[in-house]
Formats: sequence, structure tokens, C-alpha cells
Amino acid sequence: MNKQSVRFLVTRKIFITRIVVTLLSIVFIRSTIFIPIPGIDQNYLYLELKNSQILNFLSGFSQGSFFLLGPFTLGILPNINAAIIIQFLIAVIPPLKRLQEQEGEIGRQKILRITRYLTFIIAFQYGILIAFYLKPFLFGWTILKAIQIAIILATGALITLWISEIISEYGVGNGPSLLILVNISSSLPMVWQIFKSLDTIFLQLFFVILFLIGIGGILIVQSARRQIPLVSVTSFYKNSIVTEKNLPLRLNPSGIMPLIFASTALNGVSTLINQFSSNLIQNQSFNTIYLGVYFLAIMYFSYYATQLAIKPTDISNYLKRLSYTIKQVPPGFATIQFLRETLNRLAVLGGFLLASSVYIPSLLVYLSPILSSLKGLSVTSLFILVGVAIDLATEIQTFKIVESYEDKQVI
Repeated sequence: MNKQSVRFLVTRKIFITRIVVTLLSIVFIRSTIFIPIPGIDQNYLYLELKNSQILNFLSGFSQGSFFLLGPFTLGILPNINAAIIIQFLIAVIPPLKRLQEQEGEIGRQKILRITRYLTFIIAFQYGILIAFYLKPFLFGWTILKAIQIAIILATGALITLWISEIISEYGVGNGPSLLILVNISSSLPMVWQIFKSLDTIFLQLFFVILFLIGIGGILIVQSARRQIPLVSVTSFYKNSIVTEKNLPLRLNPSGIMPLIFASTALNGVSTLINQFSSNLIQNQSFNTIYLGVYFLAIMYFSYYATQLAIKPTDISNYLKRLSYTIKQVPPGFATIQFLRETLNRLAVLGGFLLASSVYIPSLLVYLSPILSSLKGLSVTSLFILVGVAIDLATEIQTFKIVESYEDKQVI
């Protein structure tokens, strides 16, 4: 067996191993939602929480359509909150910013360690809040029992974080995003329930067409690219060879992260408000303000996440090393300025499309009250579902391309 054959077999084995690791991790996480915390009347608790902000807040990131209060109820939610806080701290604290930008892999590992510690602190705080909320549902409630429940929930959140990191490093796809994808997928039967609740065939057909158009629009937004023409001139003695390529920049550079960050932050705020004034949540004026703030939050996180994810200076330096320049743009500062302006426009446009799409069901209900069933359709969940699925398919396709290349080398 030659060297190419061995490399091909190793590549295929790695790909299969990554898929197995991912599937086993998902099966483990999904099976843990059936483990309850003892001493709690789960049926009574679910009836009390049904249609509440708290249940929506927890289920969206941990359990999907099924709810059982257990060690893994918090899911990946504390880690998402920790990541949001860390990103803000990096922007305002110079030492953390230097750690991320100048220390490479070592700096990334240190920030990851800080994020883990913060994840435990946030999970413990959530656990304390939940434990105090459970006081009417527990027999013999004490402060000690509340702390025990908080520790159990925080430990489950850390185990979920560990599993998500295993998926990211040894599996296929981004671990936290993939876990959210699985949880949202478990709620897909709700789409069928909305479809059945429509009274006439015309409305059902309209819903199907609207749903397909929505999926198509999400695919376009998530897959669209702005192609920036590049040119490279290589001289061989007196002859010059001009090479032209394109630099693809996504229409939505930050992907689905603005939706995850905005929905997590706003759901947390609305849950806290609900604890102090449940009537305020039902107020129409509050809902209007909430939707407006949600729109602005998605726009902000889209712009901010793009600034963190893509650095014009790094792209300019990379192009310089490859001897490429942007067509009709001088290298150096002019290239950096051009990339910064282009990314800002893409971030604003992508954020606007993301934020606008979230309001489509509410707008249709406002135009025609007969479509009130569409209120249950979460465009945010659809965007996350399709976005993660696209990223996952892209990564799998990359592995397949590498495997195909190795196969050709063997032949």
C-alpha cells in the first residue's frame, strides 16, 4: 500500500470518526433531558409554566418542545450568555483585546478558560433564580436545597458545554450551534400544528407557499456573496502574467449569531420583567417597544459580530503576502478602508434583512387577523435552523472534497 492510499484511508477514517462523535454527542445530550431533578412535581410545574416567558426562555436553547426540569435544563444557554459578555469585555478592556488579537492560540485558550468560568457563574445564578421560583412546587424547601439545585443545574450546563466543545473539536460543525439546531428541530411539529389550525384550503396553500418562500429567502440571505475582484501581476524577466480572482464576502457576514445573541438577551430581560410585573408583558405598548428593541438589537449584534469576526487589516496583510490587490484600489491603507466600508455596508444590510424577516408573521397577522395562527411561527428559529444546516453542509462538503482529492491521488 503506497503513501497516497494510506493518506486516503486516514482521511476517510477521520471523517467517519467525526460523524460518529457528533451523533453520539447529540444522542447523549437529547437523552439527558429525560433525567428529572428528584422531589419536584413535574406535571404541576409544567402546567404552571405553560405559555409563560420562562418556559419559552428555557426550552428554546435546551429542550425544544419537551420540558422536564432536570440537571441539563439550562443546556447551552449559560455559555451563550457568557460568550456575549466576553465579547463586550474584549471590546472595552484592552488587556483582553490584546489577548485575543496578539497572542494567537495561547490567547484563544485563555479567553476560552475565562468563558468557562463565567459560564459556571451564570449557570449558578440561573440555578438560584430557578430554585427560588420552585419554592411553591417543593416540599420542605430550604436555602440549602436551593443551593443544591443551583449546583446541579450549573454542573449540567458545564457538561453540556464540554459536549459542545467535543463536537466543535472532534466532530462536525460548531458544537453550540448544532445543539441549538437539534433543540429547534424537536419543535418542528409545531409547524404542522399551525398548518392544521388554518380553516380553509386556500389559507393552508398560502401558508405552504409562504413557508417555502421563507426558506428560499433564508437560503439566499445566508448563501449570498459579494465578489470583490482581485488582481496579481507576476513578472518573469520581461513578461508579465496577470492573474485575476475574487474575494467572496458574505452578504450576512455574522451569520446567525446576531439572532442567537439578540433573542437570548431580550428573552432574559422579558423573563426578569415578567417576575416583577406579569401584566406589563401582556401590554400591547410593551410588545411594540419589545419588537422595536429586538429589531435594533439584531442590527447592533450583526454590525458588532462582523467587526469581531472579520478584520480588514488581516485581510489586507493576507492579500499582500499572496501578492494580490483589489482591482482599482491601491494596497495598504486604501485597501483597509475599502474593506472596512464594504463590510460595514454588508453588516447593516444583512442585519436589516435578518431583523425584517423576524417581523413577517406579525406583519401578516396585523394585515389579516384571520392569519393569527402564524404568530406561533418563529422566523428566528427557522433562520437558525437553516443557517446551522448550511454551515454543517458546507463543512461536510469540505471533508468530501478533501476525500475526493485524496482518492484521485490514489488513482
